[in-house]
Amino acid sequence: MVDYSSHDWRKNTDDAVIMDANTLNKMPVNDSIVRFQNPKTLQVEEVEVSRLIRVFVNNQTHNRKSIK
Repeated sequence: MVDYSSHDWRKNTDDAVIMDANTLNKMPVNDSIVRFQNPKTLQVEEVEVSRLIRVFVNNQTHNRKSIK
C-alpha cells in the first residue's frame, strides 16, 4: 500500500461510517471530527476522523507499534 497524503485521503473514506456502540446510529467519517483535550498542552484540539484513519493505515503498513 502506498502512503496517502491528507489532501487525497478523503476520497478513500467516502463510504466509511462511524457507528454509535449503543444505538448503532451512523455518521459519515468525512463529516466527523474528534475533539479532545491534549494531555501534554491541555489545549482542546480537533482532528478529522478521515485523517486518523490515514495515520492508522500508514502505521499498519509500516509495521509501527504506536497504533494497534
